[in-house]
Amino acid sequence: MAMALYTKLFRIVIANSYYKSANIGNDFDIEPTPSTGSWMVQRKVRMLRHSDGIELIWFSENYDNPLALFKKKVEGVTISFIMSLKNSQALNRLELETGYPTGQVYYLHNRHDNNSNHLLHSKAFMGAADLVKISAVDHYPTHPGWDVFAMIDINLDLWLAKLSNPANNQLAAYSTYKIRIQNRSTFWRYYLIDTAKRLQGTLSILSKGDPSYFGEVKASTEFPNTYCAESTMPMALCDQYDHYFSLSEIDKSGEKNTKILLEMLPYPTHDSLKKDKSNKKKLYSDIVVYV
Repeated sequence: MAMALYTKLFRIVIANSYYKSANIGNDFDIEPTPSTGSWMVQRKVRMLRHSDGIELIWFSENYDNPLALFKKKVEGVTISFIMSLKNSQALNRLELETGYPTGQVYYLHNRHDNNSNHLLHSKAFMGAADLVKISAVDHYPTHPGWDVFAMIDINLDLWLAKLSNPANNQLAAYSTYKIRIQNRSTFWRYYLIDTAKRLQGTLSILSKGDPSYFGEVKASTEFPNTYCAESTMPMALCDQYDHYFSLSEIDKSGEKNTKILLEMLPYPTHDSLKKDKSNKKKLYSDIVVYV
């Protein structure tokens, strides 16, 4: 049986800052548009799936200079992909918004000028600057069945122009296009429900003795037997944290004499997002703890 020979073309990698653990996740799927899918079949191009994105390969057979031959096949060609959400709850933990209410869609491409990092978006992370009107994307799929979050265009002339050695069959660093997604930062609010009336004295939320992350723990004016504390700054959401917070009682003689009431407070969940009543851009993650 003859061995199938192939040439690696390029990868599209999604770098999702929410995931800090070894379990890589990206919350998105990438599929070729119907017209690109047909083009790939006709030219023996296949798509491989990876945990962080996709890779395109070409069954090039035993050609001496496969990429030089491939160049003749793709002159003037732009191939397109649809990026869809696996889980709509992912938007709670990422600095992205759905564009549909305003008739917009994220549009990613490899035509950005002076892009040494080979990003498919205009700034350091995919965001509002990449939103365009759906009507401006000619190949946006209009038939039912597509859950379109972003459109991706790869101009193959530009891709080929950046190959330093057209005879090289191996992936080069510039053959990896990147989509960087920023994890969301929110103000964390702990609601401590004192079911056993254990909470007394001066309370504080500490991280390894550091009280700067949270403001004063106060009795709630809205809920009975409840204390609340808000973070002093927005804090990033992620799937694995490198620090934890403890509920402590501060002795009157000073912060060095503390009694830990709860060693490790829970972290926010992705469905705990709340908007501030007066400032809609300010977001909270509410965490309820029964003491």
